[in-house]
Amino acid sequence: MAPRAAESSPLDGLYTAPQTLVRVGRSRRLNLVVAGAGSPTVVFAPGLINTALEWSRVQPAIAANACTVAFDKAGMGFSDPGPNPRTAAAIVRDLRAALKGAGLAPPYVLAGWSAGGLQMRLFAFQHPGEVAGMVMVDPSSEHQHRRLAEATGAALPDRAAELATYARLARLARAGDLRPGTPDHQRAVGFPSLALTPALNAMRAAHRTSPDFWRAVRSESEAMWGAGGGSVSSDQVLAARRSLGDMPLTVLTAGGNAMPRPGEAAGTAAARHRAWKAMHDEIAALSSRGARRTVDGAGHAILLERPDVVIAAVRDVLALARAG
Repeated sequence: MAPRAAESSPLDGLYTAPQTLVRVGRSRRLNLVVAGAGSPTVVFAPGLINTALEWSRVQPAIAANACTVAFDKAGMGFSDPGPNPRTAAAIVRDLRAALKGAGLAPPYVLAGWSAGGLQMRLFAFQHPGEVAGMVMVDPSSEHQHRRLAEATGAALPDRAAELATYARLARLARAGDLRPGTPDHQRAVGFPSLALTPALNAMRAAHRTSPDFWRAVRSESEAMWGAGGGSVSSDQVLAARRSLGDMPLTVLTAGGNAMPRPGEAAGTAAARHRAWKAMHDEIAALSSRGARRTVDGAGHAILLERPDVVIAAVRDVLALARAG
């Protein structure tokens, strides 16, 4: 299903300016976008190169009958830079400190997209008594790049070159040289999303031309999957891994990822997608009430392409969490 033209939400303004800035260290603050009321509190975690803004098509609907929190990771959006390395454990520590500082007590339903899914699983493994349910939106898995390479017979991606690109974007942004019309600006900002309003696309572009943003992305990316193929963040999650009992848990898999990528053979694409679904099945199996479903036609950004599916999944998990 093609995304519909973006419609403004009454909460759009929450993503274009700092909101609840909570101190998480001696001299830095994390930005929280808080809306709605009711328990459990739903926490929305962004992907690797993203901010709270990416949840702007989902959070308003959930805020109609629950307290919701989206957040900007350290150095991104409206949050102050944090110390490196930006590992999954560091991100979880910041988030828990911010939730406590804002007076947002557990229980929580954790919704994580992409790398945010890996980080929210670490939250749940480390603090299971605080988590009442989870929704994983096309989530990252532990050591996924190595596992995908093994499944397809491909070489590991050249992460050294990718990390060098992030460092170059940070230098250009600091010098004021990340200008519209240049290839580097296009690499940093990308194309406007049809799922976002012009104001939200403009704010996304502003975030992605900040030197702090790209320094944080480089550090988080290196922790997620470094140049040598290792992953500090994956190791942290594996070390903490435990059964989630009967916690309500839904995993959404992007069906559109089964399509061959440019230059990719159909057989390789099919093997990659089988491995991706298998990793998501493993996540769902963490709970006796875990379930996985494929969202046909949607790409990785399910929360923007099919927000209705994500909203329904969060509402279902909320209902199960409230029923006990």
